[in-house]
Amino acid sequence: MKKYMLLAAVAAMMPAAALAQDTDGARIEARIGYETPTVSYDDSWDDDDVYKLGSAVSYGAELGYDIKAGEKLRVGPYVNYELSSVKNCDSGVCGKVKGTWAAGARIGYAVSERGVIYGKIGYADMKIRVTDGNFSETAGHGGIQAALGYEGNVGKSMYWKVEGVYSDNGELFDLEGVNVQRRQLVAGLGFRF
Repeated sequence: MKKYMLLAAVAAMMPAAALAQDTDGARIEARIGYETPTVSYDDSWDDDDVYKLGSAVSYGAELGYDIKAGEKLRVGPYVNYELSSVKNCDSGVCGKVKGTWAAGARIGYAVSERGVIYGKIGYADMKIRVTDGNFSETAGHGGIQAALGYEGNVGKSMYWKVEGVYSDNGELFDLEGVNVQRRQLVAGLGFRF
């Protein structure tokens, strides 16, 4: 009887072991997150001032392609686009995040049969619209983006993920010393094909 129980346990683990080998190829995912864009002003006569543009929900999608670079290593490009509900008004002047796109590369390492820890490095461009009465202007600026996350497989073609993201988007409206950063916590659900 013990022999059959052992065989059943080994058979149950085999599909899970195979999943670690199926984490390459094209993928698409839906993303939802909580983000906090900030604007910092570098005043040479005083300390830096940092203002939260707001904290709200972001949502979008990511496309990527993972390539096996060893038994447990995966590398590949990604591109994503996210909309945002961040908006903040003060004395009739309103700032709203319109959207952010990003592209870069990620490298992952399988820490178990079903899970991969990964890092990302890339370029991100965030668009912000500022309105003041009848005046409205939208500008975007790009900079470096970095992320660290965990991805778990659900079956052969589905996965979930949790990711922390930081972006430094450079000068806002090309104003010297006025810089935009974005901090974000993201959850995602994706499919491989």
